[in-house]
Formats: sequence, C-alpha cells, structure tokens
Amino acid sequence: MKEINYWEQFMATGKIEDFLAYKNAVRKEEEEKEEQAGEQFHAGDYRDYGDGVKG
Repeated sequence: MKEINYWEQFMATGKIEDFLAYKNAVRKEEEEKEEQAGEQFHAGDYRDYGDGVKG
C-alpha cells in the first residue's frame, strides 16, 4: 500500500480537507509514539486536588 504524504498533497492542492488529513495523520503518529513510550496521551489533563471545597 502506498503511503500518502499528506503535507505534499496539501501543498499541491491547497484544500482545507488535505490540511486536516495532514493534521490528523500527525496527531495519530504522535499518539502512537507516546503509547510505545509507555506514556498516557492525556496524562495530567484531569486534576482532582482533593480539597473538597465547593464554590
């Protein structure tokens, strides 16, 4: 299967759809690298400080 170079495709067409495909491919690649490194993708996004204070 031929690997698509989304950036080159976007540069050739200038279409927003091609840019979004490039961004999606980059995001998936970064997630795969983090998973291989044993890190959680959303680590630190959710915090519970545990002080029990309600505003």
